Amino acid sequence: MAEVFVVQVTLSWGEHRHYLVANDVEPGLAHRYQTRENWQEVMIDALINVPVGPYLPDDSVQPPMATAKVLGVTAVAADSTPARDLQRTRSQFIMAAVWQKQSTAVNYNYLRHDYVAQSQAQIKADVDFWQNSQQHPAVVAQTKARIAEQEQLFKAQTQKK
Repeated sequence: MAEVFVVQVTLSWGEHRHYLVANDVEPGLAHRYQTRENWQEVMIDALINVPVGPYLPDDSVQPPMATAKVLGVTAVAADSTPARDLQRTRSQFIMAAVWQKQSTAVNYNYLRHDYVAQSQAQIKADVDFWQNSQQHPAVVAQTKARIAEQEQLFKAQTQKK
């Protein structure tokens, strides 16, 4: 039976969530799962980009993005209920052994990808939080407002059908 990988993450504002690992990260993790005893170590404490709002059916607006810290990873059956109900992480992640040795600027530059400015601001705030314990309440408040707006758009688009 094919496995997929679920990561438990924490967001910089303390919320815990579960996500499926991005499709293009999955093969490498599957290889580690099959060949190594401590296969999870590559993901534990990694920084990873995650959508914090829903994807819209019409794809008109990308959900807000944030950089979370991985608390744990498990392999589950691909056809299991948890696997069907979870969003996927994005492909950008940095192993703990790497991000902890790099500057916040280097980590942010990689993780910011090509996201919209508001998501880049949240990612920058998250990297600063994970590396320097700096809180950014105004950025988090803006992201939470964007999450609520995205959830309203999602609700409106799914009720039309």
